[in-house]
Amino acid sequence: MFSVYGRMTTLPGRRDELIALLLDGFRAGGDDSGLLAYSINTAFDDPDTVWLTQLWIDKEAHDATTHSEPVAAVTRQLPALLAQQPEGFYGHAVHAGSRTAKS
Repeated sequence: MFSVYGRMTTLPGRRDELIALLLDGFRAGGDDSGLLAYSINTAFDDPDTVWLTQLWIDKEAHDATTHSEPVAAVTRQLPALLAQQPEGFYGHAVHAGSRTAKS
């Protein structure tokens, strides 16, 4: 599996707009994109920082989806919300798991 980790810092007060735009991007990628899971996280101590984690079936699925025109159209809107260049890191997921809440 291919993993992506990123941090984005928005202009003051624009965090919720960024989160909405990221969700638009995930929707634009479609259900069969190869994206297995993602999380969008906010920092307790920084109201303008968003952390993003993605888990893909492989790098090829990631590249095909992120370079598709529907996703690229959303991505082109990001710079207007950001205070600085996003930081991104890529890796190979060696383990992924989940837990469900017990009733």
